[in-house]
Amino acid sequence: MLWAALIFVLSAQPSVPTPSQLNDKEAHAVAYATLASLCLMGLTGWRWRSVAGSRLLGAFLIAVVYGVTDEIHQSFVPGRVPDVADVLADAAGAGIALTAAGAWAILLDRRSSSPRL
Repeated sequence: MLWAALIFVLSAQPSVPTPSQLNDKEAHAVAYATLASLCLMGLTGWRWRSVAGSRLLGAFLIAVVYGVTDEIHQSFVPGRVPDVADVLADAAGAGIALTAAGAWAILLDRRSSSPRL
């Protein structure tokens, strides 16, 4: 997945520029919200009707485990250190994005199953 590769490449840099409007933890949350959303779409074949609890959980676990491995990877990069707070920000971003995706899927399902007047 290209997004995961981008995260890996950025993690291998001694210093990563963060957009001026985001702090480090917000940047982590946005990056992992995107990763979790892409994982969810991969697990569902880009079908909103396939969004279910098990797939949401799967996407969340993939994103968080990748965040943990990313921090381990950073421990080998000069000038970088692993940080549990980064993993928590990753998990928060993934959780927020997947909660929104799950809510959206429920709304779409209700809309399509509601009787037409």
